[in-house]
Amino acid sequence: MEILEDEQEKRTAIEKLAEKYAPADSVENREEFIRKDWIPLCMLKMTIDHVTGKEAIELVRQKEETGKAA
Repeated sequence: MEILEDEQEKRTAIEKLAEKYAPADSVENREEFIRKDWIPLCMLKMTIDHVTGKEAIELVRQKEETGKAA
């Protein structure tokens, strides 16, 4: 994890989040919320080194049916 110190990088990140989670909101309204909370805003950037997980049973069965069993 790292704290975004660069103002432009922080601004770009919050704009992307605002567009993703409030797509129906107007640009002006999103901008107002960003401007209102800008000073106390702290943005963190997480870099993932490794991800693991289980394979869905549907994919396992599909592979078995097509002869590509793991």
